[in-house]
Amino acid sequence: MTTLLIVDDEKAVRYAFKRTFGDEYAIRTAENGKEAVEAIAKTEPDAVLMDIRMPGMDGLEALTIIKEQHPNLPIIMVTAFADSTSAMQAMKDGAFDYVSKPFDNDELRQVIDKALISSRIHAELQCGCGKQRNDTDNHKECIVGSSSEVLNMCKKIGQMAGSDLPVLVTGETGVGKELTARAILQHSRRKEAPFMVVNCASLPTELVESELFGYETGAFTGANRQRIGRFEQCDQGTLFLDEIGELPLGAQAKVLRVLQDGTFERLGSNKQLTTDVRLIIATNRNLEQMTVNGQFRLDLLHRINVLNITIPPLRQRITDLPDLILYFLSRYGRQVSPAVEGICDEALAKLSNYSWPGNIRELENTIRRAIVLAKAKVLTAEDCVLQDPAGPPDDFEQVVSTQIDKLLKGDELRPYHHLLSEVEQILIKKALALCEGNQVQAANLLGINRMTLRKKLPSA
Repeated sequence: MTTLLIVDDEKAVRYAFKRTFGDEYAIRTAENGKEAVEAIAKTEPDAVLMDIRMPGMDGLEALTIIKEQHPNLPIIMVTAFADSTSAMQAMKDGAFDYVSKPFDNDELRQVIDKALISSRIHAELQCGCGKQRNDTDNHKECIVGSSSEVLNMCKKIGQMAGSDLPVLVTGETGVGKELTARAILQHSRRKEAPFMVVNCASLPTELVESELFGYETGAFTGANRQRIGRFEQCDQGTLFLDEIGELPLGAQAKVLRVLQDGTFERLGSNKQLTTDVRLIIATNRNLEQMTVNGQFRLDLLHRINVLNITIPPLRQRITDLPDLILYFLSRYGRQVSPAVEGICDEALAKLSNYSWPGNIRELENTIRRAIVLAKAKVLTAEDCVLQDPAGPPDDFEQVVSTQIDKLLKGDELRPYHHLLSEVEQILIKKALALCEGNQVQAANLLGINRMTLRKKLPSA
């Protein structure tokens, strides 16, 4: 059973907590900050509710000591003195939340639940680094790190997960916005309901509305059957709209309507449909500036920016790099023989001094490539090939966009298939070059099996 430690100098308060929450949690008590510190040192509870004003060691002093020794333990501060100074100091010192007496039991229960979710997330992200994992865990994506930035992000996830309000996740490309969305989902009441991901940047403008809202037979040329859109498919579930800044204004208006009253129509129909969907939205763009430029609706921004999480770039949480490397080694290192299990100090120093413009996605690809190229069980600095910081940045989107423009303005009859074929051959040639012609290593590097690679070789 989940354990709560109640810290209050008043016996009646401790008794009231036991009577109110005793059926839901295992309740332990302490009379002051000193007793709380000692009790937690013996057996760490799942969460702490602690009064601020107590004789001897008060709650704020105890909070500082406990957070130094148990940084992941969620502590909710309680006081009859609802002054803003104590509240700000408690939050600054690492309290999960702050409630004032008298409080509503249901509201306090919600705060406790959020704290426990945050605690579980912390436990999950610590469980994988440097420890033996089973095959299932090796393929499970999870938030990794122990920096204050990551812990604060996990706290926010815990606070937001239980709500049905939309969440806006912002951050640079490659920081893990979809992973954050999945963490919110995992701790929400909708975790067993449908979850769908729509990358708005990958949808052609003319197909956006039909993808999101569906269409009726005959709605446009080629619509020879009814299609159910993502909002309808995700009824009672969660829809993750990645790169929402790429949505055209017309589609933005329809998304706004769903957020306002839960209604929409399929293309080619006047019948009003309803849906109950929780939206998690992500972007790497400055939506505020886009509203100034007329590229994004201000009213939609106000609707989606109720709860928000900003994910820091890897260069701002570089202390998480060793944990991330060990995580990727445990995930991919056994896919080669002999298995790669570690990294030397020289290689770690090399990676730590890099700015990581592509963030965690770039780190993941770097480690996967290094694993394939490694000649021993430990990665060396030579194995870890980085982009030349002095050279021009590889703007993949710009390069592809230029090539698409050429194809669409040319005489190519099947530009989509032509471009995919070109990119595929470039990837295969590059992988074979990096692996000195070894097809098994090249297939591992590309994330495909050897037979698939052989079929795609120009000579096949």
